[in-house]
Amino acid sequence: MRIVVPASGGTVDLVARAVIPGLQQALGQSVIADAKPGASGNIAAALVAKSPGDGHTILTGFNPLVISTFLSKNLQYDLQKDLKPITLGVTSEQVLVVNSEVSVSTLAEFVALAKKSDGNMNFGSIGAGSASHLTMELFKSRAGIELKHVPYKGAAPAITDLLGKVTHAGVFAAANVIPYVKDGRLKALAVTGSKRLKALPSVPSMAEAGFPNFNATIWIGFLAPASTPDPVVRDMQQQFARALTSPEVQKRMEANEFDVVANSPEEFAKFLKREAEIWGSVAKRAGLVAE
Repeated sequence: MRIVVPASGGTVDLVARAVIPGLQQALGQSVIADAKPGASGNIAAALVAKSPGDGHTILTGFNPLVISTFLSKNLQYDLQKDLKPITLGVTSEQVLVVNSEVSVSTLAEFVALAKKSDGNMNFGSIGAGSASHLTMELFKSRAGIELKHVPYKGAAPAITDLLGKVTHAGVFAAANVIPYVKDGRLKALAVTGSKRLKALPSVPSMAEAGFPNFNATIWIGFLAPASTPDPVVRDMQQQFARALTSPEVQKRMEANEFDVVANSPEEFAKFLKREAEIWGSVAKRAGLVAE
């Protein structure tokens, strides 16, 4: 079996490689992670979409898989027609953070400051059209504030400039900012999901901070070519679920701030549909167009 990942290294690759030992044991065959980087994961997705539906080629998908459907022109695949959901593997919270010189300690204070700044404050993201970007666009819309967007190529440069006071704020995967929050170089104002983080117990969720029904998480799941028979998909879901829920993988996921989901193909399909509705609407309101 080949598990295609959109890039080597990073969290998506970590999750894919974490399930390999369990899959190899269950299937009695070799399982490899095959990195096909580029185009926000679209190269990897197109490769799997065009592969035989024999259960031997699996895609590791993440947030851009949905976002690309309305922000990328000339996709070589159709998410709804060419890929079949297997399971939503894991989710991870994001955190809205500000640099240490921004004179706020709560989300309400940040909103008030942004309104007073009359559009002169900014936020950094890991890239235009990323979950990091669109989550802040959703927040801006809900809060009624203006913030200038500064896109970067990845989390490392975006966080470096936030630490360096080049940008005022940003939304990033929890694992990427927790160390800086703990040492005081960044201030965490809210978790963008529905619950608090064990690592940052004093940081409220968006709902607790005054924004009910705000839920924007990082997710990583597994998909097969659409031609894969349903019985094969169900069997693969069971194998992935066993691997994901093993004590070893659970421990590794928890250490990287991931929650294991391992749901059914039907539940994952509903999740993807809901994600498309939410982020398509956000992109439209923000005036983002396909490039």
